[in-house]
Amino acid sequence: MTLAGCFLCGNIFAQANLGHAYVSNVTSTSNCVYSDTNDGGVQFWDIQAGGTYTVTLSGVDDRANGGDDPTMEVFSKTARADSSGGNTYVLANQTPLGNTGVYTFRITLTTQCFTMPIVYGMHDAVGNPSILPSDEHTGLFARDFPYDAPPAPTDNNQGHLRTVNFDSNCVVTCVIGKPGCDQTCQGLPTPTPTPIASITVCKFYDQNTNGIQDGVEPSLTGWPFCINPLDNGTPALQTQLTANGGCATWSNLTVPGDYVVTEANANESNWFHSTADTSLIVFPASGGSETRTFGNYCTSPSNGLTLGFWSNKNGCKILTGSTTGATLYPAVVTLLNSCQLVNANGTIHTFTNSYSLFKTWLLGANATNMAYMLSAQLATLKLDVNFAVPPVDGNAFDLCSHMTVNALIGAACDSMTGPGNQYTLSGNPSRPGQEMLKNCIDKINNNGAVVPVTPCSYTFPNPPAPCP
Repeated sequence: MTLAGCFLCGNIFAQANLGHAYVSNVTSTSNCVYSDTNDGGVQFWDIQAGGTYTVTLSGVDDRANGGDDPTMEVFSKTARADSSGGNTYVLANQTPLGNTGVYTFRITLTTQCFTMPIVYGMHDAVGNPSILPSDEHTGLFARDFPYDAPPAPTDNNQGHLRTVNFDSNCVVTCVIGKPGCDQTCQGLPTPTPTPIASITVCKFYDQNTNGIQDGVEPSLTGWPFCINPLDNGTPALQTQLTANGGCATWSNLTVPGDYVVTEANANESNWFHSTADTSLIVFPASGGSETRTFGNYCTSPSNGLTLGFWSNKNGCKILTGSTTGATLYPAVVTLLNSCQLVNANGTIHTFTNSYSLFKTWLLGANATNMAYMLSAQLATLKLDVNFAVPPVDGNAFDLCSHMTVNALIGAACDSMTGPGNQYTLSGNPSRPGQEMLKNCIDKINNNGAVVPVTPCSYTFPNPPAPCP
């Protein structure tokens, strides 16, 4: 029988020491495995040279105490003398424990190749379990299909691991040892890894609402993002929350591919998006890492108080120390005179310590001379920032003027300096700009919304589900 030396056909004929067990499954976490049949229906488990594999034997009823022992000795036998690496001896475990007749074992091959039959259940001369190479002849060869009991067994073939070449999709391209394929097991190609990439999404608090994360703007943690499709992304979570640093990353994404990343909307209605899109399509490059940044801001009441407040008894008490006080605190006088404010006729107004004169000037303001009306609103805002409890935050961002409150105060002061800017009647070219500033300040003085320096609180549906 010359077939006995053929590495591809050594399991095509009946073996005297075939056992009842058969190779029911072969898996690997990092190498290709393919269940194949050829040469008249013989089963082969095609593997890569040098890989690590988990092999399952089922139907063990003729060794290991009828398949009830928790462990059993096995080895993968090198089928040809010119296939280096030698036999691999391991201990198989009943899987799961108590599952009669089913065992798994793990083998890591080195230079073994061609075909490797599986031998199981060795024992020594007195019947004790053994794992000595000298006792390999006492084991039984595993089959490639379940055992059919006599009188008419239909399966008499060994179960083999067979080394082949795979392409990048784990498709068999060449059987080792067959004509036209490698005969020496040297230089065996490994599959080209599937191109992968990663996508990172980041969330920041946009204090100035410009859609760009400026250096001082903080990140937002715990903000949900999703990716669609998830593909083979790691972690295997369609929705992630931004971590410290305000970012979340999906890696191991297949390339080419288009992925949609979407940010969630907060439950609170005072949160807004400052970047144009809440969903973006990303086309990552092979091996690349794409990052997309999303900005949000919130609004809250300014705490502003009107000019009517500063002219009533409550305002009087803050500015003078008494609800009937007549003398302004020196710090109040200094604050009011720190900016050039004007009267109805366009003359510069100089504040004294008289509360009654201050009150008369404040309540007498009208828009005939826009500079006068702007002066009254500006004086009110300066008091709101410096003396109100709680105060208006000068660093908060005003959406009306698109500048901070402190910058708005500075701009209003500047608009009333220079020739012609203290008496801005209808038709004066400076009047529209002063009116815009006056209107923005008036909103803040009426407790209008501003963007606070510190992010407002935010919550999301549980579980968050931003994906479309």
